[in-house]
Amino acid sequence: MSCDDVGPLLLRRLEGRLEGDDRHRLAGHLEHCAACREELQAQEAVAATLSSRPAAEVSPGFASRVMAAVEPAPAWLDMLNWRAWTFRLAPVAAALVLVASLGYGPTEAAEPMEFADLVAEWVVKDDDETLPAFALFWEDDVADETLLEAVLTANPDK
Repeated sequence: MSCDDVGPLLLRRLEGRLEGDDRHRLAGHLEHCAACREELQAQEAVAATLSSRPAAEVSPGFASRVMAAVEPAPAWLDMLNWRAWTFRLAPVAAALVLVASLGYGPTEAAEPMEFADLVAEWVVKDDDETLPAFALFWEDDVADETLLEAVLTANPDK
């Protein structure tokens, strides 16, 4: 038996769980190995020191504090009760489906517009005195106050 095999047997002996054949093998090894005997004596000294200490009282609420630290906080999705929301919103969804199916009357489709016409509306002519407010968004050195003023005072017809 090697010293590496003795480690688990030493622990079982200290716990009082070593029986039969393992007890005889450990005793035979300890007769011939001084290092393992010293290890056993050191472990017995630690066990004696630990067993002589008084048992510490656990404070009230200790278990709940430990579990709160171990368990993760619930995510915001876990806090939502999807079944309750589904049942509460079912009448609203049914009403929307009814309104959509009945409709309020015919609607007019927007006229298709060519891309060139759209670009022509957005292009700034050189002879204009002022730039449209949206043109300031593409400029690099424009202050935030200038952008805000341009958006708030812009004429939507231009």
